[in-house]
Amino acid sequence: MKIVRRLGAASLAAVLVGGFLVMPGPASADTPEVFAGSATARALNLSVLGIKLTIGSSNAMANSTPMAKANGAGVLLIPGTASSAEANGPNVSQSPPKACAINLPIEGILTLSAACSESSASTTNNAPTANSVASVAAIDVGVIGLVTDLLKPITDPLVPVADQLVGQVTGLLQPVLGSSLEPLLGGLGIEADDPVSSLLEALDDATRLAQIRLGNSASNVTTTAQKVSAVGSAQAGQVDVLPGLAVGDAPLISIVIGSAKAVAEFDRGTGTSTPSFDPALLTLRVLGLTVPVAFGSPVTLFPGTVLESTISLGAGRSATNPDGTVAAVADGVKLELLKGLNGGIVLELAHAEAAAGGKRPTVTPKPPPPPPPGRELARTGGPDPLLPIGGALLLLAVVVRRVARARR
Repeated sequence: MKIVRRLGAASLAAVLVGGFLVMPGPASADTPEVFAGSATARALNLSVLGIKLTIGSSNAMANSTPMAKANGAGVLLIPGTASSAEANGPNVSQSPPKACAINLPIEGILTLSAACSESSASTTNNAPTANSVASVAAIDVGVIGLVTDLLKPITDPLVPVADQLVGQVTGLLQPVLGSSLEPLLGGLGIEADDPVSSLLEALDDATRLAQIRLGNSASNVTTTAQKVSAVGSAQAGQVDVLPGLAVGDAPLISIVIGSAKAVAEFDRGTGTSTPSFDPALLTLRVLGLTVPVAFGSPVTLFPGTVLESTISLGAGRSATNPDGTVAAVADGVKLELLKGLNGGIVLELAHAEAAAGGKRPTVTPKPPPPPPPGRELARTGGPDPLLPIGGALLLLAVVVRRVARARR
């Protein structure tokens, strides 16, 4: 009986030891976590009579390498308004000074004021972050101003003589028209004392195509322990079309623009990505009267004329790619103004984009280590899988026989 109990205890110990040996070891990652985010924003994308200009643009991107990069421009392709920052590798940070340029004439048609941008990038604490902002305070568009500037060498010597001649004519008309002459000239923007020069100034003012006041654009990608967030936002401003043709202190067309925002996020805990967008709202006034613009329904003013203009409010879309990455695009406002004037003025106001995606780390349990080699009696011949079984059976037969004899 003692032998049977010993064999049972040995068998139980073997089972327990085997159980410990097959327990999985600590988990390890086969592939590291991967993520990336990007954001883009533009305050204004402008095309005037074939001249294209991007104003107030910002871009930011970051990924898990780690890398962070940002760039912006008050006026694209003008170096004095451009800024950039880049951080590659862990614990790198870059934040150059703000780049600005003031009073920039473009092609003799546009005048810009206070075009600035600022960018920064950092990978401190393995959390890549990129930020960029850009802004433009004001833009004036005037084609006739270009013509009058070109004619100045000719008109400047002639204006005093012309003023004298016109003054003689108005002097002859004064007894006939009496007190109504000055109000009549004033309605045309002409001063009786300087009729020609004031007429040129009135012509210059009345034929300004547009006056644009812009806000900011901002793009940023931030990384926290919980998520990667990419945000592009743009706040536009106000656009006045033919501001010199004011009626009741109001321009012909006035468009007040709100903002656009695009967001894409990657949740590092669940491995899922989510996009969202918030396009701008718009207020349209024609000769001071408010005209409703429905979301997604363009409005066309003065169709078939030189003044034909189309205003579109709010457009956005999001997409999920087969690999799980997402993208979002928001367009606050698109303006096509004075289309009958050699293509007129086309503005994209408050455009924003964002994209993000990634993959969670994969984990596979380590295989159990092999059991330690035990001592083995010397033997001859090659390994035979039946030999251990035969030995066990023989041992069992001997034990059974001895137990049987003991009971006798």
